[in-house]
Amino acid sequence: MNPETPPPNQGPENRSWNDDRFGPEAAAAVDATLATLENPNHALRLLTLAEEAGAGFAAYLLLSDTDAAADDLDEKFSTAYLDAWEQFSQFRRDVLEWLGWLDAVKNVMTTQGIPEDHLTWNTAAIDIQIFDTYDLVRLDGWWHVFYK
Repeated sequence: MNPETPPPNQGPENRSWNDDRFGPEAAAAVDATLATLENPNHALRLLTLAEEAGAGFAAYLLLSDTDAAADDLDEKFSTAYLDAWEQFSQFRRDVLEWLGWLDAVKNVMTTQGIPEDHLTWNTAAIDIQIFDTYDLVRLDGWWHVFYK
């Protein structure tokens, strides 16, 4: 390389750990966390986890209580990570289904003869409960959900 030749692009898209599973926000999250680590073993572990777990792990790094230098980082991530949803409304519906509320309301409506357009969900109240129960990170167009 000589002074007239510019250095190669060193952006996240050209790093060996970024294998197209990461969008720009996820890559930036990994880069920002790597910049805070002083121990090369911690950095290597972080890169390994990022490669194995993908964008969900990058989202985990953005949670305020994540210690990227923790010895049990992989276990904490695995325990906390639920999944990712492209639409928040899809996750809300899944939560209502897991709670059994969708079936319960449907049964009441059927038993009582209540027309479908007569009852609506208070999504604002449900969303408050969801945010009180889960940590959510919006990253590259996906909602990554973690147990608190």
